[in-house]
Amino acid sequence: MAFGDVGGTYTELIITCRTPDSGMVNIRKGDAVKIIGNYEVTNSMNNDDPIFGQAMSDCNQPDTAIPIKVRGVCVFQYEGGVPIIDGVKGVSGSVVAGRVKSPAVGNGFGRVVKIEPGNKRVHVLL
Repeated sequence: MAFGDVGGTYTELIITCRTPDSGMVNIRKGDAVKIIGNYEVTNSMNNDDPIFGQAMSDCNQPDTAIPIKVRGVCVFQYEGGVPIIDGVKGVSGSVVAGRVKSPAVGNGFGRVVKIEPGNKRVHVLL
């Protein structure tokens, strides 16, 4: 498969996870998610939470299976300042559900490979 502006091959890994047993669930396709239990994910994060993967479908039901991309290039919406392409900084969770941001201190997760400031999107290799 070709991907990106330059093209080439890449590998993706998508696993089946589930939403929390109870409470409100509002995960949208493309949202960044964090892991909170045994294969259990949410898009509700605190600042600088680690990114586990990207939701591959919408889900608004508790205790429901959902496909999550945990390896490959993910295109996330970001909040705040523009992420940095430097090979190490990565991204971390934002307080806005499903969004990422540049880590406040240290390094986040993944490697930023492309930035689209006009659309507030960042391409991250997980």
